[in-house]
Amino acid sequence: MTFLPSLVIDSNLPPTGKDLMFRSLLATFLLPFGLFLSLTRVHAHEGPDPRACWLFDEAFLDGEVLRSQSGPNLSCAGSLRSEKVGKLNCLRLDGIENIFVSADNWKKVLPILPSNALTVSAWVSVDELLPNGGIVSAFQDNGNAETGWVLGYNEKNFSFALSSEGANDGDGKLTYLSGKTPIEPGKWYHICGVYDGTSMQLWVNGQLDGESAEQSGKINYPSDAKLAIGAYLDQNESFPLRGRLGQVVIYDLAAKPAWITHDFEHQKQWVSLPAKLDPSKEFQFLIKPYLQFATKDTIRVMCEVNHPSKVSVRFGETSKFTDTVLAVSDDRLLHTATLTGLKPETGYYYQVVVEEEGKEGNIRTDVSSFQTVSMPKTPFAFAVTGDTQGNPTVNGKLAGLIWALRPNFMVIPGDLVDDGPVKNQWVNEFFASMNPLFSRVPFYPVLGNHERNADHYYRYMDLPPPEYYYSFQYGNAMFFMLDSNKKVDPESEQYLWLEKQLQELQKKEQAGESDVVWKFVSYHHPSYSSDEDDYGNLWKGKSTWGDMRIRPLTKLFDRYAIDVVWNGHIHSYERTWPIVDGTPTETNGTVYVVAGGGGGGLEQAGPIRPPFQNNVKRGHHFVFVAVNGKTLELKSYDLEGRLFDTVTLRKPTQAP
Repeated sequence: MTFLPSLVIDSNLPPTGKDLMFRSLLATFLLPFGLFLSLTRVHAHEGPDPRACWLFDEAFLDGEVLRSQSGPNLSCAGSLRSEKVGKLNCLRLDGIENIFVSADNWKKVLPILPSNALTVSAWVSVDELLPNGGIVSAFQDNGNAETGWVLGYNEKNFSFALSSEGANDGDGKLTYLSGKTPIEPGKWYHICGVYDGTSMQLWVNGQLDGESAEQSGKINYPSDAKLAIGAYLDQNESFPLRGRLGQVVIYDLAAKPAWITHDFEHQKQWVSLPAKLDPSKEFQFLIKPYLQFATKDTIRVMCEVNHPSKVSVRFGETSKFTDTVLAVSDDRLLHTATLTGLKPETGYYYQVVVEEEGKEGNIRTDVSSFQTVSMPKTPFAFAVTGDTQGNPTVNGKLAGLIWALRPNFMVIPGDLVDDGPVKNQWVNEFFASMNPLFSRVPFYPVLGNHERNADHYYRYMDLPPPEYYYSFQYGNAMFFMLDSNKKVDPESEQYLWLEKQLQELQKKEQAGESDVVWKFVSYHHPSYSSDEDDYGNLWKGKSTWGDMRIRPLTKLFDRYAIDVVWNGHIHSYERTWPIVDGTPTETNGTVYVVAGGGGGGLEQAGPIRPPFQNNVKRGHHFVFVAVNGKTLELKSYDLEGRLFDTVTLRKPTQAP
């Protein structure tokens, strides 16, 4: 065991940040060791050193780096604000981009982290309660890969999760221990997670709040992760803390009850302070109202606010609204209002009304509009563009061009953002730039590789379960939406689901019971592509001409006469001739369209032209599709609104 060095603290001198830290540590550890402690003067004593300690004080900020008292320094994106709490300081986090991450990589951090026993303590106030919130984390929680530990919170209480090498149930998974103390947003709390090799404990304000014996043995750490403070952060999830941090300390021993109680008593005056939410942020939308999953008689209106609120939607066939629906929310920040009892193919007007908790009056948005789904015999139109990732300037301009053509809805074949776990990209890039379109036009997405299957995607989308694949009908067209990041081979869940859907549709068609004329499929990775280097370097050799993992799906498309497949992933435009069994035909095949020009860095076709290629173009773009009965017009436009490709598809008309 290591010990604190000998030192002298003189109460006649004003305390520095480091003095305050050592006073806290000494008060924390010396009591259980049976040693007398005087906070006015301490001479030559011994006590355990922390493995890592951080004071969230602007005195320790050097640009975007927070210098540690021990352990690795932390880097933090975005501007931080300091606040006074009594005689001490804290830092306020914005819940979007302010995440502290170790400046050292995982290989350097891992030897510092405790392995046989752990105590992690924090002074924190939380403004926004989340289903998965993190204060300190060093873990992965991805499917069966559950390793490491995280001190955090949920929608009601604080939590402590840990995975060990010798768990009693033998599954090696994280045990999530949830406390009983209700969290009041804006209040200060002292939180402590303890693991002694045989049991886990969660302490809140000096009191035992939860206990579990499900884990035992050494802590089971992931092979790669990040030590993060102020976030629930792993490979595919990032939920930043919105609130304040005062101090975080990590020890390689299991704290005794007297230790924890005394540590809390040393600074308990913070707990008695009144709740204080972010004073610099008046109420605002994090994400302005947008539309999800329209049907003939329903539509969803969603929005996210920065303060707990009650949200309702007023709507009607004119701006003299006739109905009001109260939105539902699990966390009081992201709200969904389902408007029901609507008429098919009808225009409606709506307004979102927000009442902030504890405040008088309300906030009303401008009046916006939407249309319900068209009937099978009514013409309709939709837009397609993918890979809007990381370029709000471009996708915002495309959104304006798309809205100018007044589509009924939009299809996005993946890569909505550049890094799915980063909330800032959803809030300040994707939704912010696309809102003028999404507030009036629902969009139907699929997952791309850049979403990384992040929870933000599932949180912000309201789609039929399981959400990563689903179907919908609009007018006389059926859309089948797939996740090409997951398995799509003939034995996979998605393949079997799609095959069953198409079989049932074919039976209805043969019985004369179907009103579906057009069949579309959308997924991210292209089955056919002439890109210069994604599927082999075409400047030097051969290419597979598309993603061979996906190619088995084309057998289904041939068998059930899929008309058009919408893909992204390649940041350029490409349209094929109709294809059957991998061979271009003149008619009666599937057309494959890569429409990945929504904002990502541009790519281009290789020098060799494959037989399937009809038209190809490098540049940001979108596709506009108009359907009228058995006629389909496909028009593609560049970033300046110039038409560069068009084709008309017609279904044969049966003789009377």
